[in-house]
Amino acid sequence: MSRGPAVTVPQSAPSEVIDWKALSDRELLGRFFGNKEDTAFSTLVERHGPLVFGVCRRILNDANDAEDAFQATFLVLVRKGATLRDPERLASWLFGVAYRTARKVRAKAALRTKSERQAGEMPSKSDADKSNRDMTYEELQAVLDEEISKLPEKYALPLVLCYLEGKTNAQAAAQLGWPEGSISRRLSRARELLRSRLARRGMAMSVALIAAVFAKPSSSAVSRELLVTTTRAATLAAEGAALEEVTSPTAAKIALEMLAGMSAAKRFAVPTAIIIASVLAILTVALLDVSPSAYAAGLFKFARSADVHGLTTTPTSTQSIAVPGGSSAAEGGACGSACGTAAPCGSAP
Repeated sequence: MSRGPAVTVPQSAPSEVIDWKALSDRELLGRFFGNKEDTAFSTLVERHGPLVFGVCRRILNDANDAEDAFQATFLVLVRKGATLRDPERLASWLFGVAYRTARKVRAKAALRTKSERQAGEMPSKSDADKSNRDMTYEELQAVLDEEISKLPEKYALPLVLCYLEGKTNAQAAAQLGWPEGSISRRLSRARELLRSRLARRGMAMSVALIAAVFAKPSSSAVSRELLVTTTRAATLAAEGAALEEVTSPTAAKIALEMLAGMSAAKRFAVPTAIIIASVLAILTVALLDVSPSAYAAGLFKFARSADVHGLTTTPTSTQSIAVPGGSSAAEGGACGSACGTAAPCGSAP
């Protein structure tokens, strides 16, 4: 991975002894965005780096591409982290960003290599062998990454925390503020959802095998150099430096595209919500306007050939209703039936 320009980031003098690893994600984000403490961000990178790099490495075969996606993910966090509504769910948020970022990098890599392939080129023997052999654990994990990204958050969160980050049910429950029993139930449901989704893809896997795939250690260790350069780039970006100045061109471009996509989605979501609210308000007003008439019409029984203006209507009850001409509506209805006319009794022929 190409690096950005070498820079020196000034470190603030520590004013207190802090156990950074004991701080929650919310507290670390607050210290980074509020106090500009780069150690807070470094702790976040160390804490969630294996999760992010694991996703990137499983999607991207090239190590340099995986490092670019890794840095782009944390640069997106620099720009969006201060506005996260639920910092306790940062792991799941980073998982989603890393997955989409790595997919973007892979798509761009495919475009770069497409021009090198000739039209109608037959697949190589190695490609054919790969399609016929059994999948590796890393490839199975990549498939699981894709399916987890499609799950509702209430099921994806426990999987990310307990399986991908190695937390116990009690630790995940404490972080999310959920009862421990709720974590267990949602984990069980999430495993069943994954099993059914994999079955639709022609991959018959038991819940126990899915758990075994998660339990197998993956080669997602983050090098010290990548941790340091990512923290340095994040610190400079938080101070206002352009992304192109702090990281590789590929990582900067991908991060900017991800940010643009998030902004576009937010701009689209707000007008859509307004439109839906407006339509509901219009429907509510329309129903309120129609309901009194509908209620009044329900007091009468209309014949199929009856005049909808009520000249030949007959009340559903036997109670007399006074009408002009001195006779009751009940009498008028009876007379109208006997005479075969539409006029009420007492009216001029």
